[in-house]
Amino acid sequence: MPIADLEQSWVPDSPLLYIGKANGGSTGRRGLRKRLDEYRRHGAGIPVGHWGGRYVWQLADSDELLVAWKTTADGVARELERDMIAEFKTTHSKRPFANLTG
Repeated sequence: MPIADLEQSWVPDSPLLYIGKANGGSTGRRGLRKRLDEYRRHGAGIPVGHWGGRYVWQLADSDELLVAWKTTADGVARELERDMIAEFKTTHSKRPFANLTG
């Protein structure tokens, strides 16, 4: 991504860079482990279709970032993701750095 795009998306004084979700999928086998693996593989340049990380992997210290998660009831991950992004936007006037939608 162009540096100008990264700079425009940067949220000063926020340790949070990205809010995502992980559902079990129709077979129940996707889940957090699979989603994080896709995220990691995308950062390694493997085309896996996880575009949410394309800003994060351009940070010089991306190998030092931490992942945190919240366990939810089945079927509410997308709603919670939207709510968390909305709350972040209320506080910071824009989405988290690597959330390009939401």
